[in-house]
Amino acid sequence: MSERFSVVTGAVGELFFNVSEAIVIARPGQIVAWSPSAERVLGLSADDATHPGTDLMPVFGDGLVVLWHLVEAGGQSVIDCTNGCERVFEATAWRLAGQDDPPTVVVMHDVTDDRRHAKGLKTLNGLARELLAESSLDVLLTRIVDAAKDLTRADFSALITVHDNGPEIDHFVYNAPRDLFPARLPRVVGLLAVPVKTKTVARINDIRGHPAGVGIPVEHPPIAALLAAPILVDDQVVGELAVANGPERQPFDEIDEAMLTELAAHGAIAVSLVKARESQQEAAAARRALMDTALHNIRTPLTVAKGFMATLHQHYDALSATERTEAFAAVDRAHDRIQRLAEGALLDEPMGVSPAGKPAVIDVAGLGRAISEDTMGLAADVSLQWMCEDDAPLSFRSDPQLVRELLDNLVSNAVKHAPPTSEVIVTVRREGDSVRFDVSDRGQGIPAEEQARVFEQFYRTRQSVAAGVPGTGLGLWIVRRLSDLLGGTVGLSSRPGEGTTFWVTFPCEPALRS
Repeated sequence: MSERFSVVTGAVGELFFNVSEAIVIARPGQIVAWSPSAERVLGLSADDATHPGTDLMPVFGDGLVVLWHLVEAGGQSVIDCTNGCERVFEATAWRLAGQDDPPTVVVMHDVTDDRRHAKGLKTLNGLARELLAESSLDVLLTRIVDAAKDLTRADFSALITVHDNGPEIDHFVYNAPRDLFPARLPRVVGLLAVPVKTKTVARINDIRGHPAGVGIPVEHPPIAALLAAPILVDDQVVGELAVANGPERQPFDEIDEAMLTELAAHGAIAVSLVKARESQQEAAAARRALMDTALHNIRTPLTVAKGFMATLHQHYDALSATERTEAFAAVDRAHDRIQRLAEGALLDEPMGVSPAGKPAVIDVAGLGRAISEDTMGLAADVSLQWMCEDDAPLSFRSDPQLVRELLDNLVSNAVKHAPPTSEVIVTVRREGDSVRFDVSDRGQGIPAEEQARVFEQFYRTRQSVAAGVPGTGLGLWIVRRLSDLLGGTVGLSSRPGEGTTFWVTFPCEPALRS
């Protein structure tokens, strides 16, 4: 023991007892002195460290070889502690002069936090590029949650995003064993509300018994330490990123907080870009759907116009003056409808048609005449029969243009599937407080397993495709959309080999929905 104190006098003594770095004085194979800082940092007492029989491998692990190298040769190196110590030291060594068999002084500076911070920043820089390139929001959120767990060496990690207009959770992503997933979503209250409401980090060493420890589901993994950082986009909180440790683990420190805050910032930028890309894609998809709808709706009056023009071209001399006038009038009406539809599409109006106006009185008989006249141009060998039952209302109030578009789609669909020289029958009746239109054909019918899908966008039955029936799969989808807009209902009944009836009802006094 006397030698230990004999070598820590003077300047060495000042260094030995008063600096925060761990100091070890040693000869090859023997620790002579072990500073108070070394006791504190390395968790080994001076008496134990200097005892001749002490095995330092549990403290230094492979770094013990480096320590002996420093004792023998001097220089600088890095010593990694193992077996739970998990510290990194930058060591400098030199020999004490003026003594026989002079010992070596090794000064070890703890650079664990600096190294971990630098390593974390390097990881974040690489991750940032990957996050910015990600196009799926779900995948992006999962990547952020996984990175949070790795960077902070946490037991669990989670991410929530909230709606713009309140604290309701929009997304919840959780990194934990499946059997530890909560049975219900957390609530953004208590500790979990701190980052959202204050835009600041919440770092709690132990949430057990904390007065604000509410909001976390009752069924959750046993946790103590909690660290949560807000996700900010343009100074608006869009969510939070949180990590937690079990009761047996250490609390989170300043480096963990810095890493999580930095990751949340990277995540906010990436989330903003992904949402912007999704908005652009949705807008583009809506625009494509709009144009597809407009083109589909234009096809019917265009076919009518072409049919009447073909009749005029081929049979002009055989037609009476009245028939010629009616044919030209039908062409004019078709052109007017094409113009209205095109203008609506160019103005991005819903459904590719002009906006719904105020309800007006629709004369049922007049509606039937207009549709019958225009249907003559759709198919020369298929006729339309318009029938009103005794209880059918003479008129009803709705949007005339949208009602016409809906019925045109049902009639043109029936004409396409009707056998040659057959009839398409439109039957009008009263059904409660509504008026009902049934549009029936005697075609092949629709198999039962496909009937539930015919109103889907772009869906076409297998037999229509096999038979080469022209179409895009948009007509019945438009019918469903227009029916919803007008407050009505739509359905069908069909038997293979016997034909199909599509029906739609309109309230007699509808309240148009936007």
